[in-house]
Amino acid sequence: MLNLFVNVVLPVFIVAGFGFLLERRLHPPVLALNQTVLFVLMPAFVFTSLLSVDFRSEEPPRITAFALGLAISMLIIAFIVSRLARLDRVTTSALMLTAAFPNLGNYGLPVVLLAFGQPGLIVGTLLFAVQQLYGLTLAVFIASSSNTSLGRALREVFRQPILYAVVAALVLNFAGIAVPPFLQSALALPAQAAVPMMLLVLGMNIAGTTGIQEPRLVSLAVITRLVVGTLVGWLLVTVLGVAGVTRDVLIVGAAMPTAVFTILTATQFGTRPRFVSDVVVASTIASMVTITLVLTALKGSLAIP
Repeated sequence: MLNLFVNVVLPVFIVAGFGFLLERRLHPPVLALNQTVLFVLMPAFVFTSLLSVDFRSEEPPRITAFALGLAISMLIIAFIVSRLARLDRVTTSALMLTAAFPNLGNYGLPVVLLAFGQPGLIVGTLLFAVQQLYGLTLAVFIASSSNTSLGRALREVFRQPILYAVVAALVLNFAGIAVPPFLQSALALPAQAAVPMMLLVLGMNIAGTTGIQEPRLVSLAVITRLVVGTLVGWLLVTVLGVAGVTRDVLIVGAAMPTAVFTILTATQFGTRPRFVSDVVVASTIASMVTITLVLTALKGSLAIP
């Protein structure tokens, strides 16, 4: 277990630690960095990632079913939890954000690469790509709909550059149209910066947290994301009949903490950004233990079926 933690989980937190130190020493404008990631780096990253995915192979249908099943299940569970806890509309949207979107990119991809090697990275990249087909746009809709009308929420979705990056990449991918080399080179630069920048933003958000507000509600959200999410993921791979490395990667994906981009969208639309940020921070820190336990179980060191 210690070996898995040191070689798989710890390297990710070292990079986030750079962002922590950056915030503590220089205090850069986090909101501006959030918007840079949301409007420039992430669209470039998603576009270039989707271009390289083979959507005609046998794995995408089951991975797509898993990703959608996980998102829908967690949205429903979070909504039920919010009703039982009698949360208001904005907090309900924030809880749904934290529950439905695991960090499959800047945290998930490094973990599956270190844990399962190149075969795991291929599956992880496809899972992440599928999430990008709906993830950020759905997150924008949930966040913006918390304090605005349905029509305006839809308009906010169509204002997001990442939506057009996804559509353009899919059209070019399925049509077999090659992107000009000069454009590939231009997009590769911000794309390569997206993952480390998101880890830095994560570290800066951890540094900017002076204490967890509403610890009971944050704990509820963390349990929903890490524990319930893992169990739902395990159930889905069983129902879908997924096996091998693909099964392991999907379970690890379901066990990931709340995605950093939920902070970006919550901040952008005023959907309890402090609460969402606290959940991201708390779930990420707690995942140092939970991800290690999940990896240990998958590696056969624990007697978990």
